[in-house]
Amino acid sequence: PGRPCPCRPPWEGSTHPAGHDDRRMAQAIAHYKATHLRCEWPNCPRIADHVDHITPLAEGGDRYDPANMQSLCEPHHTTKTTADALRGKTRAR
Repeated sequence: PGRPCPCRPPWEGSTHPAGHDDRRMAQAIAHYKATHLRCEWPNCPRIADHVDHITPLAEGGDRYDPANMQSLCEPHHTTKTTADALRGKTRAR
């Protein structure tokens, strides 16, 4: 009781509104991914699977600014998203 279930990913239940459902966000992601094909994690040679915000929206990151986006492969996206989510669990609300 009072603890997250270990069988669920830590980022489940994101609190930011709309996700990537709005048209402007979808267009921004598509444009960024088309121009940044490889994972931008240091020394990673993989093809990017995701476009992620460098500064999470919950921490004040700009939703549509390409300077706040990065292309990541699946393993690095999971690593970054998990770290963001765990940091968010201790952030003052």
